[in-house]
Amino acid sequence: MISNGTSNDRVLIDKIVEGDEKAFSELFFQYLPILQAFALKFTKDQDDAKEIIQDSFLRLWLNRDKLAFVENIKAYLYKYVSNECLSYLKKKLRDEKLVNIMASKNDHAEYNTLNTIQVNEVTRIIAQAVDKLPSQRKKIYHLSRSDGKSIPEIAELLGISPNTVKNALVQSLKFIRSYLEQYGITMVLPFAFTFFKIK
Repeated sequence: MISNGTSNDRVLIDKIVEGDEKAFSELFFQYLPILQAFALKFTKDQDDAKEIIQDSFLRLWLNRDKLAFVENIKAYLYKYVSNECLSYLKKKLRDEKLVNIMASKNDHAEYNTLNTIQVNEVTRIIAQAVDKLPSQRKKIYHLSRSDGKSIPEIAELLGISPNTVKNALVQSLKFIRSYLEQYGITMVLPFAFTFFKIK
């Protein structure tokens, strides 16, 4: 059980473990301000901090079954974000030039947002991105999104481990998000669930 969170946290966690995306979205926005401020101390960049938070919550969602055993959801979230921040710093040290290019791309894309693009156009662009995925990742993505299969079901069907399926989905969603950003589209994680159904 969660001993250090609020009663509302307990209710949200129970629902999230069962796959309730609305509850997950509520948890996301509840802790977004403090977690983003924490990530910003590492990145010194708002866009990078937002990406770290989205990646952290994506992994949290993919591993939501483990939440049933979490005693302190706030500390648990900080752990996820801390790990992503460390990965960010390592990546930045390895390839500072690439980080600068990506930051520049974000600056030039500010004029073109979801507010000016029709949803069907976004869906079309997502389909283009999916077509560019490697064969195995594309198959896993379609089994999850189109067929509505769970991670364990996909793993059993393809004869691979659940972790392999999770990692493939994480990498696929990162690629799709990056592909969307080429069109100036930045999707907040809860909104992205409209397009990325992962169970």
